[in-house]
Amino acid sequence: MSRLLAVAFILFCFEVGIFLILIPWSVFWDSNLLLEYVSFLRPLVLHNFFRAGVSILGAIDIFIGVTELRYFLKSLRVVNRTSL
Repeated sequence: MSRLLAVAFILFCFEVGIFLILIPWSVFWDSNLLLEYVSFLRPLVLHNFFRAGVSILGAIDIFIGVTELRYFLKSLRVVNRTSL
């Protein structure tokens, strides 16, 4: 069961990371319904530095996914060696 959770966590990290990298620079970010209700945040959220910060969080998330993938593959190699 822990292998399944590890794979799910790795896929989740990659998916969220890609989402956080791509969405701030898309049309969906500009036409956010939340910004219509909280209009005083609109200049902040649409600023390029804020978008870059969100994209950096996405890159960090992908880095975490890559690191977890390395540990997962390393643990699989150890299990395969001990089972032989």
